[in-house]
Amino acid sequence: MTALDPGPRQEILGDHALFPGMTFPRERTELLRAQQAERAAQDPVQRIRPRSPRPLTRESVAARVDASPTVELTARVQSIWDQGVRESCELAESLAALAPSWRGRDSGGCSPEDAQCEDLLVAAALRCSDTVAYRRIRDGHRGVDLCPRVFARLRAGEFPAAWFRELLRRTLGLTDEEMALVDATVSAWDPGITSEHFNRCLGTVVATLLERRELPPHLDVEARRRVEFEHDGDDGTACLQIVGPVPEILQLARRLDDAARTVQAAQRHALQGGAEIPLDPQGRAAAQGRPLSLSELRYHLLTTSELNTDGVGLSAASFRMNVTVPLLTLIGHSDAPGMLDGRIPIPADMARELAAGEDAWYRLLTDPVSGEFLPAPAERYAAPQAMREHLRVRMTTCAVPGCRRPASCVTEADHIEEYDHEDPLHGGRTSVDNLHLLCWKHHALKTARRIDPVRVDASHSPTGRTGTLWTIDEEMRIFQEDDTDLATPAIVQDLEDSWARIIAQRAQHEAARREQAELEERQQRERDEGARAAREKAERLRAAAADGAPPEQPPPDSAPPSEPLDTSSFPGSPPPF
Repeated sequence: MTALDPGPRQEILGDHALFPGMTFPRERTELLRAQQAERAAQDPVQRIRPRSPRPLTRESVAARVDASPTVELTARVQSIWDQGVRESCELAESLAALAPSWRGRDSGGCSPEDAQCEDLLVAAALRCSDTVAYRRIRDGHRGVDLCPRVFARLRAGEFPAAWFRELLRRTLGLTDEEMALVDATVSAWDPGITSEHFNRCLGTVVATLLERRELPPHLDVEARRRVEFEHDGDDGTACLQIVGPVPEILQLARRLDDAARTVQAAQRHALQGGAEIPLDPQGRAAAQGRPLSLSELRYHLLTTSELNTDGVGLSAASFRMNVTVPLLTLIGHSDAPGMLDGRIPIPADMARELAAGEDAWYRLLTDPVSGEFLPAPAERYAAPQAMREHLRVRMTTCAVPGCRRPASCVTEADHIEEYDHEDPLHGGRTSVDNLHLLCWKHHALKTARRIDPVRVDASHSPTGRTGTLWTIDEEMRIFQEDDTDLATPAIVQDLEDSWARIIAQRAQHEAARREQAELEERQQRERDEGARAAREKAERLRAAAADGAPPEQPPPDSAPPSEPLDTSSFPGSPPPF
């Protein structure tokens, strides 16, 4: 038998519809009328009430896996069920702990500076960025304050944690009034439905609410048109994602595809005729003897095309794009990775390829033990470009703990100890040790005296490395280490290990050489002593012969020298030669 899902918008027919013409007791009729009146007064969204044909409990969950579960299978499934209940309770506890940090920011309960300081406090406690901390605080507020009924079921372990996360994600753009309606609707749903049924019904609820707005989502320009940069892997690749309405994206894809096919055909004709190959920056088409693939041509078309700014001039870049490459990697004696903009690792081969294509290289000196970048002093208020480049190498993001905004495009050079324009000799110096890069938001927060930095050298820091001690809203003190060259300590350690091995091998070779020399000296001494004894004996013999004395006899305890055995007298022996 196949059970059909009537869908979220359809309801079970009442007895009066199943059995027309039949009469029912007055109490039953009044109950049906009351239910119909209640449904008529409800919002249509609340009428979406998915139900399971059978209640789902801890005791019956094993039957969802196997019609006739064994004792072992039942125990295993119930153990997983218990883990899901604990996960729901832990999520509820986490949301409840973070919800007070919202501090009524959407209703004027706190100033933007108060909210930023709160985000930094939470980021320091959770060891995450301030952006992630804000999202966690926002989810806590939306889950606890805007969905109290569903949150109560989550805290009781009745509502799956995965469902609640999906609820928060898909209702992110809804208003407080719309969230109240979602809370009233979803809190009445049967927890025994499948996850697919839950997602389908939740999508129907959200779509219904969005369609009621004066401006539907597909017409919202800001929400539907954007370009995002994503860097997830460590293999030297990244992703540039374009999101927009389907007709516009499809039109762009077709234009790009037509251009790639046209260039591919031109490359094919150039290869056949021996002419110059178009759009072959790396010479791969010429080396392979065939045109580039369409996907590679689309990439070259996008990365080499000029941007249409409608006549608006572009300002010069504040920083150059830095690729930090260890010297041993550069000359091919190491495979330590390079760093793009100080925060994105790239393979050694890619780093060498980028370095080979540049006309000018810049040298960065690092401490051989810690990898800290060594500064170059300066004595003026406006930080020169070389100093700004060093600051960006020292801290690749905004210097405030928890901020992940890249220093290469959205930061400003700021004096840690304020520069005194009237008396520069007694104010903060314009030096590398007294400068850092801050994003515009945290620069304003520092100007408002809500955060206060103090530079700390390695001898007084809690980690043994140079950094900055931040006081946030006079409530928390956080130490932020300077970025270091990660490859330098490893390379130095390799060099020290290699040198230690060389020293050990040299000592071993020296010991063996001394032992061999001592052996040869001892053998030579023994030979010299034997030769001297022989000479002394010969001299004694000559002296005795001159005096007429009998030759020296061997000692009495020594046996006379044996004569060779004559085997010719034995029977059966071969005749002598």
